[in-house]
Amino acid sequence: MAFKLPKQNPPTADDPESMFRDLRKRTVPGPLSHQADLLRSYMDVHLQYADIALQLPTGSGKTLVGLLIGEWRRRKYGERVVYLCPTRQLVNQVAEQAVQKYGMDLHAFTGKRSQYDSKKAADWQNSEVLAVTTYSSLFNTNPFFSDPNVIILDDAHSAENYVANFWSLQIDRSDSTHAGIFSALIGLLRSVLPHADQCKFAPTEGDAEDPQWVEKLPTPAFQSLVPELVALLDEHTKNTNLRYTWSILRDSLQACHLYLSRRAILIRPLIPPSNAHAPFAGARQRLYMSATLGSGGDLERVTGRYPIHKIPVPAGWDIQGIGRRFFIFPKRSLDDVETASLTSQAIKRAGRALYLVPDDASAQKATKQIESDLDCTVFDASQLEVSKKPFVERENAVAVIANRYDGIDLIDEDCRLLATDGLPGGANLQERFFVLRVTAQLLLDDRILTRLVQGFGRCTRSPNDYAAIVILGETLNNYLFKKENREFFHPEIQAELEFGIEQSRDSTAHEMLLNLDHFLKQDSDWEGADQAILGLRAGLTQRTLGATEDLANAVPAELEYQYALWSADYSSALQHCRTVLGKLNHADLRGYRALWLYLAGSAAWLAFKAGQLPDDSLVKEYFRKAQAAAPVLRWLVGLSHASASPTETVAEDEDVGVTALVERIELTFDELGTIHDRKYDAEERAILDAILQTDDGILFEGGHERLGKMLGFTAGNSTDEAAPDPWWMADDTVFVFEDHAEANSGTVFPARKARQAASHPDWLRENLTLPDSIEIIPVVITPCTKASKGAVPTLRKVRYWSRDHFCTWAQEALRTLRDLRRTFPGVGNLAWRTSAVARLKAANIAPHQLNAMLSQSAADAMRAVDVAGEDS
Repeated sequence: MAFKLPKQNPPTADDPESMFRDLRKRTVPGPLSHQADLLRSYMDVHLQYADIALQLPTGSGKTLVGLLIGEWRRRKYGERVVYLCPTRQLVNQVAEQAVQKYGMDLHAFTGKRSQYDSKKAADWQNSEVLAVTTYSSLFNTNPFFSDPNVIILDDAHSAENYVANFWSLQIDRSDSTHAGIFSALIGLLRSVLPHADQCKFAPTEGDAEDPQWVEKLPTPAFQSLVPELVALLDEHTKNTNLRYTWSILRDSLQACHLYLSRRAILIRPLIPPSNAHAPFAGARQRLYMSATLGSGGDLERVTGRYPIHKIPVPAGWDIQGIGRRFFIFPKRSLDDVETASLTSQAIKRAGRALYLVPDDASAQKATKQIESDLDCTVFDASQLEVSKKPFVERENAVAVIANRYDGIDLIDEDCRLLATDGLPGGANLQERFFVLRVTAQLLLDDRILTRLVQGFGRCTRSPNDYAAIVILGETLNNYLFKKENREFFHPEIQAELEFGIEQSRDSTAHEMLLNLDHFLKQDSDWEGADQAILGLRAGLTQRTLGATEDLANAVPAELEYQYALWSADYSSALQHCRTVLGKLNHADLRGYRALWLYLAGSAAWLAFKAGQLPDDSLVKEYFRKAQAAAPVLRWLVGLSHASASPTETVAEDEDVGVTALVERIELTFDELGTIHDRKYDAEERAILDAILQTDDGILFEGGHERLGKMLGFTAGNSTDEAAPDPWWMADDTVFVFEDHAEANSGTVFPARKARQAASHPDWLRENLTLPDSIEIIPVVITPCTKASKGAVPTLRKVRYWSRDHFCTWAQEALRTLRDLRRTFPGVGNLAWRTSAVARLKAANIAPHQLNAMLSQSAADAMRAVDVAGEDS
């Protein structure tokens, strides 16, 4: 047998651009000018930085740039290079492009490590080829790619889904393999949850009530449960897909936070400690490729790395984009029924459609609607991640994808229609907590913009590609209709959005569909529209998000805080919190600043417990400051109580009750929409029609219950015998009513009704499992001015509300609500919440103020009279 002579490596090119000209098998002439510009910018700095980010618009050829850099480094420095993609489908797509278009030899690795081809594995380990694989192939507890020299992260903006998930233990109630763990954990957590939160998990509590509810367990409460939590999860995660993540977090729970909702429990660090994962941190260089890099430190928070040197988009691409999108806004002119019909008709015309939604519940709802209205095949994300071929080969198909705004490329005839429903904020429980509880929406604005840009570009993947985009859902429409939000998009998208909004104004469904037909045909009518979009683009520029500089300046210390906690250096973590707080000075960051004051208090608490601080004075100081920075944040009140004076405690308790109302009012506004008044007006009219009529007691009760929900109370009613009429519940107070509205002013209030009203608190405690500490206030609503003598002793236990005063109060309360809605900027705005708290108190809607208003007992309000034959 002849000896194998050493392989002669070709001469090493001076740069990736020169190397590309030596790839003789390529079928494309060379890098486009903007790709070459980016390669040259990289060469200028590639020896100076371990972390470099490159920005190019979606569809403009990031893949070629990344592959050329990776292949050049492999040849130049003999490095092991791994190119990461979000999905297996994209791995295969990148590998196919590399071989067929660019003439590169590389290996694609998908599936289980045990199934990798041994020869291909050896080729990569010996730096003979570049490897293309998924993020999850690197971010796992036993990766084959354990020591890469260079890591290229394609679609780096999507890293949150893969990097942070490596350190995220999420227990989903709906997953049959997690159900037992979820139940056991709730049993453990009950001992430290407020009663109002315990009730969220009661068997009788429906998921429809407060579906957006999310809470965080305060650090002192969480850490007190750690020994039991460890024992519980050690046992319950055996033989489940959670055991790997649990093994990573188990000994570092001091650096984690616990978030819970009705459907899931999440344990994770604030920022992924990626430096603790050797395969990622040990690389000589990490290259992040993205269409939107942002400037507020979001890429650093997502990846846990700093500093990241950012190479901006090449000249010209700050104005021009890739492909053409025609936005359709049916809700600009149509009601819900007409919008659903138009969406179905648009899908029929296009044949294939991609339908993006923010969560699984929305995906299930959309799938059900599509299967009901259309004769087509519905695909989900898991199917497209394997291969898009079955989808693109069907003439009538819809891919419904939840919380995935990246990793799915549908080019040219693959798909010409995208429907997107809902604003992509709150992708996980931590994000939802930031928005709904911390009111730190500004922190996530950059991430939301990135997801929207990525979503809008799923079906426009080349310069001449085109796709129509149907905008659905109240939150997304609310967001895009506001000019101040659109100004943060790339000028090309701004122009497309403005054109679409104008075309949808005062348009019928028929007219919108005719415009869609012109667009899909790309006929002469559309050519004029395309020129109009270019004309709009010429006068537009892209603005930077508010407080961006403060957020960017804070991110180094934020990462240092996380790594100090991970190593249990609590005093250093506290010092880094102080540094962060020194950077967050923008007025719009009040909520985020309150979070860091809380984190400083938590770090001080951990340091005190570990003997790293001599006393707990700093704990009390920071928790007090956190509450003062954001007095409407309910979850801070309990921590600040420990050091508050009695007077301060009473005031804080009042704010807790009214803030609960404000949070639910926000969700009601969001549900009813703020684009137009149709839904809101209909609900308001139904309430007023019911409570202002005097003949039908059942109708009055229904309007009374709906009014409570509208005002932010948790309202209920029951048809059981001897049950109360509606009840309105706030966190620490319940108003339970006996409605006697169908009577008239001459009616004598009977003893029977008095006894019913007085017994309602007992009924509630029996049926709603309320804590002993909650105050239950029975209230009679009646036009009566006289009561039988037999009723008087019992009525001393009951508050009185005359029907006329109730109706007047209700009308004024609804006016207050309408005024608040007029200025409502969206969920999670701290300034609006603070104003809303003051308005609800002034209008006697807040629980404590309403209670004070109803201080008169019914016995004192009605004159006692003799009634012949009255039942005793």
